[in-house]
Amino acid sequence: MSKAKYQNVTGMPDTLPKDRKIFEMVENACFKLASYYDYERIDTPVIEYSELFEKGTGVTSDIVEKQMYSFKSLGGDPLTLRPEFTPSIVRSFIQHGMASWSQPVKLSTYGSVFRHERPQSGRLREFRQFEIDAIGELEPALDAQVIFVFYKIFQSLGIKDLRIEINSIGCLKCKPTYRRVLREYYNGRERSVCKDCRQRIKTNLLRVLDCKDEKCERLKAGAPEIVDYLCQECHSHLKDVLEILDFLEVPYALSSHLVRGLDYYTKTVFEIFSVLSEPGGAKKSQNEERNKDGGALRSDGLEERATAIAGGGRFDELVKLFGGEEAPAIGGAIGVDRTVAVIKKLGLKLTKERVPHVFFVHLGDLAKKRGLKVMEEFRSSGILVRESFGKSSIKAQMELADKIGVEYALILGHQEVAEDTIIIRDMKSGSQEVVPMGKVIKEIKKRLRKV
Repeated sequence: MSKAKYQNVTGMPDTLPKDRKIFEMVENACFKLASYYDYERIDTPVIEYSELFEKGTGVTSDIVEKQMYSFKSLGGDPLTLRPEFTPSIVRSFIQHGMASWSQPVKLSTYGSVFRHERPQSGRLREFRQFEIDAIGELEPALDAQVIFVFYKIFQSLGIKDLRIEINSIGCLKCKPTYRRVLREYYNGRERSVCKDCRQRIKTNLLRVLDCKDEKCERLKAGAPEIVDYLCQECHSHLKDVLEILDFLEVPYALSSHLVRGLDYYTKTVFEIFSVLSEPGGAKKSQNEERNKDGGALRSDGLEERATAIAGGGRFDELVKLFGGEEAPAIGGAIGVDRTVAVIKKLGLKLTKERVPHVFFVHLGDLAKKRGLKVMEEFRSSGILVRESFGKSSIKAQMELADKIGVEYALILGHQEVAEDTIIIRDMKSGSQEVVPMGKVIKEIKKRLRKV
């Protein structure tokens, strides 16, 4: 088979109907849980002014430095395809005066985001995220709730083996002290980190702790831990969050070097991983080595492979940074594409698909036209009917009906149209019965009750 002339853009795959059903199930599960906890849906534009992300996400973050799809409009305005949701949510919060709404303002959203990453397993250039944010209160219970909602979403999807890592990266009062101590640790060790981290040491020191390069990971293991330098307020906040998670029976691990990759985070940060057990000894790809997708070999010979599927944290200063009144906030996002990949790998069946019990067989154009109306009448009655208007022979249509596995075929020809009747054929026994068109739905319902 020759290669098609036109292909999808690298890293921006098509979602075919079979996979689309899984995406819809994940989306529905996300909004169902979020809605229960009063997170209301908001949709923001795919394109924003570039400055929004440069200022919010951070000019020294990998997203802004390397991954944004930016361009100029015909009028010369610098625009960017959104690489994440949070700056857009905060922009909308300020623009529409949500500070005057009942606090906290709890919002949820879903859609595509775009990052010019090197395409590899688990990393796409267009991918979907589901996000929830609570803006307007500095309440530890909200931090725990965001994590809890994500935990319950994954459980509802059948993803049970989860690892939740949590940390505090402090606030404007205690961060400077930790940066100073961390800089002293890395001083003289610049040659022991990767090329990117040598630059990060100069421009955005905390980002060194987020690097997945093997030698950077080794050096990080001996780095000072930020929890030892938290101010009293941040320490108390973290303690309260952990106590609530304990009460909710949400399993977690305190990850002392977790910082996340965005500049606006304060206090609580977290990541959620799906842990899969696979036969050990398989050679890891470069992505698995660098992406926390590698794992530990267990005593039973299986290797635990962790995939990051959600993350988030507090962004207490972002509203003020964008020109609004001070409004503390907490939020997080689920990587929907990665979640779907985990579901497929686990072989989970989220919901039972509707199975058609009836197939419509037409003989001639007149019967085909009448069939469109018949199918609508069955749809209105809640009965799923399949057809194949492109096939003209009764043999081809009956073969398809048999392949699909329906219980009954409805056969309509010129004579039946003229007499306002239709033939019901039992696909198992082969028996047929002519019934008035006006009674066919009632008759099919009666027969299906017996199946």
